[in-house]
Amino acid sequence: MYYKKIIGTNLYLSPMDVTNELDIMTKWVNEDQDIAYFNGFYGNLLGKDKVLEMMTKWNEGPFAFSIVSLEDNSFMGHVSLFGMDSHEQYATMGIYLGSEYRGKGYGKEAIQLVIDYAFNTQRFNAIHLEVYSYNQKAYETYKKMGFVECGRWHKARYHLGEYHDIIMMELLKDTRK
Repeated sequence: MYYKKIIGTNLYLSPMDVTNELDIMTKWVNEDQDIAYFNGFYGNLLGKDKVLEMMTKWNEGPFAFSIVSLEDNSFMGHVSLFGMDSHEQYATMGIYLGSEYRGKGYGKEAIQLVIDYAFNTQRFNAIHLEVYSYNQKAYETYKKMGFVECGRWHKARYHLGEYHDIIMMELLKDTRK
């Protein structure tokens, strides 16, 4: 069951419903080329038990949300803040969106809702993320959202026979657009 915790224009963020999302997520991490390829699941065999373990771990974090359509309450993906440091007031962000919802502005809307929540409700000062250098679409989206590159781990990600950079990005509360 979903709860309208944070409401946007086309979607809302709800506490995760792992039981109802397990089959969809298992399919995504195994069959959705973008999720599997761009997020490092491609080389792993992930049955339901391993996906359940992964989702349960995500859900243990204080800010793990399901992205849900306002129109029909369908599950669209996940966005979360994790790795928080309450003293330093920062968190790391991660997002997954189903293929049928990409390229329509839903990811940007979910990210903006999380940014507003982190900076205005939780009083975080910075949001960090990591993106693989081969995921240019995500990199460009994050840049449009105001994230800036703040470092790289060169050739730190081995994927499909090649080494790639892991790009670190951040958005500071006082520099956001």
